[in-house]
Amino acid sequence: MRPLPLATAAVAALTLLTGSIHRPHRDIPEPPTDPGIAVLQVKEWRSLVGPSERAQLPEVTVMGGGRVIVPAGQDGALQRAAEHMLTPDRYRHLYRLAHDAGLARNRFVASPMEATDGSMLVVTLRSGGRTYTTKITNPGGDEGDRFRSALSALIAPATSTPYRPMAYAALVTGGFGTKESQVEAQPWPGGGDLTTGVRTYLGLCTILTSAPPAATETAQWKSGGQTLWVTLRPLLPHESTCTDLDRGTP
Repeated sequence: MRPLPLATAAVAALTLLTGSIHRPHRDIPEPPTDPGIAVLQVKEWRSLVGPSERAQLPEVTVMGGGRVIVPAGQDGALQRAAEHMLTPDRYRHLYRLAHDAGLARNRFVASPMEATDGSMLVVTLRSGGRTYTTKITNPGGDEGDRFRSALSALIAPATSTPYRPMAYAALVTGGFGTKESQVEAQPWPGGGDLTTGVRTYLGLCTILTSAPPAATETAQWKSGGQTLWVTLRPLLPHESTCTDLDRGTP
């Protein structure tokens, strides 16, 4: 288990963002062990982003049992992720800290700062068979940095391995580009018409059981008679359909 100074820093960072603290470890259930349940997720949604950024994986996903999945970069259209396991003690410790910070209730925390390029941090926590969502507008500055630093330290792995999903969501996140790129764009190597996908907050979605090898070459492809910006997002263990991607959106 991490030492007390880190635990204190984590609670302090979460409290600065959420504005409350609960009595430590009082009436906190045991963390879920079902590996198909998302226990804790963190993602910041920005208003002005590039075509692939909206479709990015959450910054952190902690599954039941302590499996942690984080983004690991993008090659062409293909997003990659890495995973590792928390020890039982560290998993229980993280779960208690999330409760201490008051994340086991639905809340909206408005920032006093106005921003033209705003963002919203969405944190979800599974507790007592329910999923609770905390939404924080414009979580910038020192508080946001401390929150991420504390969380990163708590879940930091000794080693990690590539995450290998059961399926991918092919997301059409844009349909633009330079004249040169539109001329050079090649037919989508996965086949099918991506413009007929299911509409989600992240883009038009088509589920694929595997990623076409050529998808790492570029993110711009032709499909359905159009030049499209395509992002292949790995599905997380609790996701299986396009509609699952709209959970945890702003």
